This record gives sequence, C-alpha cells and structure tokens, in this order.
Amino acid sequence: MATTISIGSGKGGTGKTMTIVNLALLLARTGRKVCLIDLDLGGADAHILFGLFNPKRTLTDFLTKQTNRIEDVIHTFYSHNGLKFIPGTGNTLQTANLSYQEKKRLLRALTAIEADILLIDVGAGTSYHALDFFMFSDLQVCVTQPDPASIMDLYTFLQLATIRKVLGSFLSQSEVSVVLRNRHFATLNEVFDLAEKTMEGAKNEARQALRYFHPLLIVNRDRADNRINTFKLRRMVEKYLNIDIPDLGSIPEDPRVEEALKSYMPVCDLFPDSPAARSLEEIAGKIDKIVTLFNRNRISHNDSKAADDISA
Repeated sequence: MATTISIGSGKGGTGKTMTIVNLALLLARTGRKVCLIDLDLGGADAHILFGLFNPKRTLTDFLTKQTNRIEDVIHTFYSHNGLKFIPGTGNTLQTANLSYQEKKRLLRALTAIEADILLIDVGAGTSYHALDFFMFSDLQVCVTQPDPASIMDLYTFLQLATIRKVLGSFLSQSEVSVVLRNRHFATLNEVFDLAEKTMEGAKNEARQALRYFHPLLIVNRDRADNRINTFKLRRMVEKYLNIDIPDLGSIPEDPRVEEALKSYMPVCDLFPDSPAARSLEEIAGKIDKIVTLFNRNRISHNDSKAADDISA
C-alpha cells in the first residue's frame, strides 16, 4: 500500500510545485517506487518542470472518461529512476468543477496506483477541492514563503483545513453533521462549541479528529531575517487551531532555482550542488525516514487489530 503525501500552500507562487517535483526525483533515487500526481485542477503546470510541454495523456483523459484506467495516463521517466508522473488537467469548466461522485472516483483510482510513495501536488488556495485533496493523504506538507502575506495565507489554509477535517469526522447523517454542514465557521472553537451544544461529547470527538493531524512545514526562499514570521505562525496554529506544524526544513533564497525553472529542469538535476538542491536533499531524506516510520506503525497497528479480531 502506498503512503500518500499531499503538498499544499495558502497561495500561489510559494514554490510548491518546484518543491514537490524535486522531492519526487530525490525520493525516486532512494529506490522507492514514486508516483507524482498533479491535482492542481485548472492550474496544472508540474509537467513543464520536466520539459514536458504537451503531454499526450493527462488527468483530463481520465476525468472525462476517455479512459477508465488511471494507469493509462501515467508517464514513466526512466531517466529519473522510473519516476511515475500524472500530468494535471487543463483549465476547463468540466474538470475544474468536479462533482462529489467524480471526486470519489478519482480518489479511489489514486489508491489503486502501485507505488511506495504517492505525492500529490494540491492546488494553491482554499477551494473545497484543494482542501479535500490535501486532507485525503496519510501525510500533509505545507509550503510557504516567510513574508507576512504568505504566512497569513497559510494560516487561513490550515484553519479551513482543520475545520474541514473536524466536520468530516462526523457521519454525514448524524445529528451533529446535519447541524454543522450548512454553517459558516470563522474559527475552530466555533465548530467545537456548536458541536457540543448539539450533542454532549461531540467536542471531544472533534478534537480526536485532529489528534494525528500534524502538517509538516517547508519554508521556501528562506532568509535569516524572516524566521520570526514562521515562529509566529507556529504559535498561532498551536493556540487557535490546537495542532502543531513540525518543521521539515527550509530552502534558502537561491538564484539557481530561477535558472533551473527557466531551463525547464528541476534544480536538483541542473545544479545538484546548489544551496537549494542540498536543502531539498535533506528534506527528502527526512521524508524518507518519516515514510519508513509511518509504514512501520501502520503494520504494527494492523497486526494488533488482527490479533484482537482473532481473540474476539
């Protein structure tokens, strides 16, 4: 079973796609089977960083049922250790506004892809699609830049993601869900308070939904004089959202990144010794260890559950 990792951001232009493309290459070099999916509906551009300007097959072919097999739209880069890649859909009304059933079909297909790691490039911003794709995965990663505007946009993204996750923790036809689903909430505490008023104990249930939600943070274009902003972000998230965001690493301001983008190549390939490439390699190493630990815990949990079923 693949470990799914989604990468999102509060706004466009943070370097999210640059980050995930390079991480995909680096993780593939470890020998793991890696598949990268561009789920930035309506704004897909990860293929450009591979120099793939006009992919013959894209996610659009699957979403519009030109093919019923998602495997048919997978590209394999044999020169990049067999990295698999699904180019995203173009900016069409049909694919940018998926129905609930279409979204379920897509997510079900993703879980059937044979890979060790499934990397999902989520569209920037706070649309329902972006939030749902972000929360779908086993592990979540956020990319931001250290300027105040990017920090506040990421905070808003995390705020809405936590609210979405809490709302999704209640059964769709439960009393609490019926009360909550058509309401607008500005803060997580509003969700907790109304849930508890609707049903005693619902607040604790909602908090449990966030127990294992710890999005990992990557700061792109980092500089020493901006680190106070990320410190403030962590404090805000802990205080108002009741979650923590562990630091996965930072990518320094590096002109080599822009040069690589203009060359339509990942910086880890074009300038492997650059500061940005070295930082991305460190981050990929951490992700590799986290995936190993996650899979070990998942196996342990499944074995424990199986033992309980047998004894019962």
